[in-house]
Amino acid sequence: MAVLLQLSVTSATRDQFDELDARAGQAMSEAGGPPPGLMSHVVYPEGDGFAVAEVWRTEAEGLSYVDDVLGLLLAELHLTASETTVRPVWSFARP
Repeated sequence: MAVLLQLSVTSATRDQFDELDARAGQAMSEAGGPPPGLMSHVVYPEGDGFAVAEVWRTEAEGLSYVDDVLGLLLAELHLTASETTVRPVWSFARP
């Protein structure tokens, strides 16, 4: 079953997000493309930082990426994220 993973990064500027985005893009490029199981990805401003919301094919695939890649990139940039929230997805559609 697909899942929605959400996490918030507090006390972060748009420039810090842009740097995170560049590093995540580089990591994907080095890995040969998007991580397996990623179906959708959005980031939006939230409070004094931003939120990341992604739909993954499975919880294991999503949490693996968050723990092994995104978490390390956040740490490198001295950014702190909330605990990842996982919710089941009942419907997912692409135009």
